[in-house]
Amino acid sequence: MTFDADVGVVGLGAMGSMTAWRLAKRGVSVLGWDRLAPGHDQSASGGESRIFRTAYKEGPAYVPLLIKSRHLWNELEADTGTLLLNLIGAISMAQEDSDYMRNVIASCRNFDLDHEILSASQVRERYPVHTLDPGEVAVLDRWAGYVRPDRANMVAARQAESLGATLHRYTPIRDIEFSQHGATVYSDTQEWRVRKLVLTAGPWTRRLLPGSELNHKLVRIVLAWYRTENDTLFQPDVFPIFMRLSGGLDFCGWPMINGDSVKLGRNGSHGVFEDPDKLNRNVESAWFIRWRRMIRDYLPGIIPDPVRVGAYMDSWTPSGNAVVDLHPDCSNLVTLYGFSGHGYKLSPIFGEIAARLALEEKVEQDISIFRSPALGPFDAIPNETMVP
Repeated sequence: MTFDADVGVVGLGAMGSMTAWRLAKRGVSVLGWDRLAPGHDQSASGGESRIFRTAYKEGPAYVPLLIKSRHLWNELEADTGTLLLNLIGAISMAQEDSDYMRNVIASCRNFDLDHEILSASQVRERYPVHTLDPGEVAVLDRWAGYVRPDRANMVAARQAESLGATLHRYTPIRDIEFSQHGATVYSDTQEWRVRKLVLTAGPWTRRLLPGSELNHKLVRIVLAWYRTENDTLFQPDVFPIFMRLSGGLDFCGWPMINGDSVKLGRNGSHGVFEDPDKLNRNVESAWFIRWRRMIRDYLPGIIPDPVRVGAYMDSWTPSGNAVVDLHPDCSNLVTLYGFSGHGYKLSPIFGEIAARLALEEKVEQDISIFRSPALGPFDAIPNETMVP
């Protein structure tokens, strides 16, 4: 059988663009396909910014991966001469005795992360735009910040091309067939044969990988951008990324990285849907009436009426951990999907792991929590509490 490339990558978003870069850097022949083009905002990389953090409330198993991912972000920056990872710091705020805060502090101490635990009075002094509830503390993670996903995906894909990868933009994949020797990839007008295939199609994985719709759900994420009373208090040098679990609300925010507004998000699902081509991108005003209490109580310097809103996609597995694995029934297929709200920051290391799996190289990291899971209920998908 004649092959068009050693490895094919279907989907060139966060995971696919990084996988193509890691493969091409090894000198492997790579073909890639995307229904749009690297850098678009119509899938799970939409929303203009993503948080990078190492003080991880989700648990210490992620921290070694995050540390390695930070080095790979720096490597991509060095290779391309492009600033991607903006380490302006991040603060996590919650009740001192909560599981959330215990996990954050354990991550910092167990892995000797550059951090500082701040009392309520210290938060008031340094970050006066935040209001803390009685009993709350904050952890400053100095190895945290943000990435612009549109720029990063585009940079990784273009770097892969500069190293010899061939990437097909605006080329939706209709079907994939596997044999013991490799895979055949079909668009509406063409077909290609590759020895190994990495499937990183995000929400569209459900169409291309039979059975995967039982393993992950598509969820709708709502984000909003707000003006402030005093812009100088919300600039990146004085207003770090933040994550909070306060008053029954789980929310996060970004400084004025685009120059004119602060971005806020309520963590969790804003609705489950089935078809990635039919995401409802209209956001009802009722959502932001509910968000007004959050802003009033905890961020009083922000004008509580959004100037821009957007709905985006994410996908969740039952465990809340992604699948990054060789397919259990096909040795020619590597699958990555279901990043459950915490994948983008890890995309360089997941791209490296996908490349190693495709090339049958040893994976140095412990990826046991990312193995293809048994099917289970979807209680792990959080739903936003409808608080007026």
